[in-house]
Amino acid sequence: MRGSLPSIIGACFVAHTGHAQQLVPNPSFEAVTSCPTFASQLDHAAPWVNPTQGTPELYHACAGSGAYAGVPANYSGGYQLPRTGDGFAGLYTYRNDIANMREFIAAPLLQPLEAGQCYRFRMFLNMPNDFSTVCDGVGVHFSEGPVTANHAGLLPVTAHIAHPAGQVILDTLGWTEVSGFYTAVGGEDHLTIGNFRSDVQSTVAYVNTDAWYQGQAYLLVDDVSLEPIMGALDLGGDTLVCGGGTITLNTQVPGATAVLWNDGLTDPVRTVTQAGRYTVEVHLGTCVLRDTIAVDIRPWPSIDLGLDRSICSGTGLLLQAITDAESQVIWSDGTHGHSRIVQEPGVYSAIASNTCGSRTDMVTVSVEECPEDIYLPNAITPDGDGINDRFIPVYDPRLWEVSFRIHDRWGRVCYEAVDGAAWAADDAPVGVYAVDLTARSRVRPGHQERRQGHITLIR
Repeated sequence: MRGSLPSIIGACFVAHTGHAQQLVPNPSFEAVTSCPTFASQLDHAAPWVNPTQGTPELYHACAGSGAYAGVPANYSGGYQLPRTGDGFAGLYTYRNDIANMREFIAAPLLQPLEAGQCYRFRMFLNMPNDFSTVCDGVGVHFSEGPVTANHAGLLPVTAHIAHPAGQVILDTLGWTEVSGFYTAVGGEDHLTIGNFRSDVQSTVAYVNTDAWYQGQAYLLVDDVSLEPIMGALDLGGDTLVCGGGTITLNTQVPGATAVLWNDGLTDPVRTVTQAGRYTVEVHLGTCVLRDTIAVDIRPWPSIDLGLDRSICSGTGLLLQAITDAESQVIWSDGTHGHSRIVQEPGVYSAIASNTCGSRTDMVTVSVEECPEDIYLPNAITPDGDGINDRFIPVYDPRLWEVSFRIHDRWGRVCYEAVDGAAWAADDAPVGVYAVDLTARSRVRPGHQERRQGHITLIR
């Protein structure tokens, strides 16, 4: 057997933000209108602004190392390399000498957020090594229009995405990622970053008694990004799996908090072995991504025409294609169907096809010269019960012009038939009768078959 068979045996599908539009302008504070020279010059990295009366800083390499707002060395925070590029921002998140003192940084988004769309937010934070205190409170708030205040305290809003409560940022060398997912209300066109928790709600720890700035928590900010989750969750198109194979569905998404399939499974990666519709929900913070895939599992096509065989000259042979339940069969001469009768020698082939492909099989049929068979019944019971009521010879279909005579025990002809007509023995007495039958062969010109026998008539 041979054939051509397409196959899908596995796949991996994930939600992603690859190639999504970055909605935060000047995300790593690289572009500056002029180099910063002192505190509270965040607006030099336009369109970033200070939305309150605080004094958040812009640090940039163009100011020179060792300058007040220089990179990597500066007067405010000690020594720190940017995560990328040449700049970063800095802001107070807590001070023990001023209750609820806060600083914030804000920027307009490149386009408003779409209602119901899921977005992934990321920023990277560093604790300067010249500060004694750390605080867990830092996050981001999205708003339609800017959120501002004419003081340097708390803003009247809460963070949509925040660093986990109780976990302080201690890394003074590297950058700590703060990230999460947000489902937009629609129309949000600004973001604001800072500590939105009150002093009572914030976790504060003193970690460096030798630091210059005592009782104050300060963080550096770099690489701020906001991107839509592209195309929501995509399990791909409806899928055909052939030959009892399997398909792997992978919904692993960074930051996912829960996964739920319509059959109750909660694994992000699963192997499907049964046909059906599979729907999944992936929870990303407040975002819920959904998708459905239909999986169809079908057998490979199969076909078996059996062993090579021979037939008697002048007879027919039933060829039967044994296939899987779903395959359709077409023979080499274009006829359709699982069976056909052949009368000529040759090689017969057929193709079985289903949605998974096709298979071919072939069988060789040869012809032999075989004697024509004739069977003469040896008893009849013409009693009208429908069983053995008449004498009917059975002969090979390769015979024709079949005729016979019925003789009684004295040799008299009781019945004579042409073309094999039956003898009903209507008025014949019980006894033994002789039969003399002749027939001509259809396949052997000039050949005649003759059979003789006896019939017992019983009433």
